[in-house]
Amino acid sequence: MKQDAPAFHRNKEPMLKVLQAILPQLPLKVIEIASGSGQHGPYFCSHLSNLKWWPTDIYEGAINSINAWKQHHSLTTVQPACLLDVTSEQWMRGQTMIGLPDQADVILSMNMIHIASFAATKGLLAGAGQKLPVGGMLVLYGPFKQHDVAFAPSNKSFDESLKSRNPQWGIRQLEDVAQIASTHKLALDQTINLPSNNLAVVFKKES
Repeated sequence: MKQDAPAFHRNKEPMLKVLQAILPQLPLKVIEIASGSGQHGPYFCSHLSNLKWWPTDIYEGAINSINAWKQHHSLTTVQPACLLDVTSEQWMRGQTMIGLPDQADVILSMNMIHIASFAATKGLLAGAGQKLPVGGMLVLYGPFKQHDVAFAPSNKSFDESLKSRNPQWGIRQLEDVAQIASTHKLALDQTINLPSNNLAVVFKKES
């Protein structure tokens, strides 16, 4: 039942370096949104022992894979997968959800917002604004469009491919995401350039 995502093998080391650089050396609760195959949680937790990890996904097949990888690695810091739709009122209002902590220090979402509707991006940001304490981090990974930054040809082709598969998909404009995030007291803190024209984007919860 374990799925093997090629993207995981490409981005695991760059993103581990990002997390090592930005996260404090304190016990941290991490909710991962759209965990996919479920390979990131065990990999990051095996290198960062201060993390307690809650993986989630909207798809049952992904839930099965996440739990299979958890069992394979036998890490007690990785929790059972939680079925989660970030457009649900329960998530967006920050209400108690079975299988998830009421509050997290970090919310991480990798390669999600360009392969989901923009409503999912809005839901992700709304819920993060509710679940994170002041100083908590929302970390996004993936391709973005940016004003005054040339759109890489490979990302342009990827964007066109995504939209041909589903008109609601596509690479998001970072400034649009940041503007919506600001309405939930999430301030853009830093962007980190990563291989293959991807970014790690870090938001921090303000008071």
